[in-house]
Amino acid sequence: MPPDELGEDPGPPDFGTAHRVRAASRRRLGLALVRLRYPRIAFGPLCDVRSGAHFTVARGSHVRFGNGCVLDHGFTLEASGTVEVGDRTVFGHHCTLAADRSVVIGRGCLIGELVSIRDHDHAFDRDDVGILDQGRATAPVVIGDDVWVGAKATITRGVTIGSGTVVGAHAVVTHDLPAGCVAVGVPARVVRTRTPRSHDG
Repeated sequence: MPPDELGEDPGPPDFGTAHRVRAASRRRLGLALVRLRYPRIAFGPLCDVRSGAHFTVARGSHVRFGNGCVLDHGFTLEASGTVEVGDRTVFGHHCTLAADRSVVIGRGCLIGELVSIRDHDHAFDRDDVGILDQGRATAPVVIGDDVWVGAKATITRGVTIGSGTVVGAHAVVTHDLPAGCVAVGVPARVVRTRTPRSHDG
């Protein structure tokens, strides 16, 4: 539906002052506790780390979440390399973020629920050796600013997604996507471009 048929944006719901105060207190306490439990991870101010989040971070890894990031319920991080997430990026519930080498996500991104972002997968070229014993193939993942990844999408190793791009729900991204496009399907393909604007990357 075109934007002019959607009506005026009502903005976020308002549950009242008491709700906002409780939510802010919960966020501050949760962030303090997760910083104590996971000292190898750098969380920026105002990050909101919700219940059930799970972090596995190897020694020597570099993991940083920018200011105001949201990690919804059941978020999972596995890192033995570098993870950089820009300010105000939001992960829906039960997302998985895994980095053997490097995953970099820009500012102001929306990552829908149950999205998987990994910079590695299993090698399987040989048929005389079990897949379990062939190791992993790894390549960095880069996601620009202001990217929306729809629910249950999968971002595979070696992919770069340009700023301002929208990835449809259930898509599997196996190759680079340019800035400012809309991509859907398995494998994801560009179906249109968004309203022209200035993007980097």
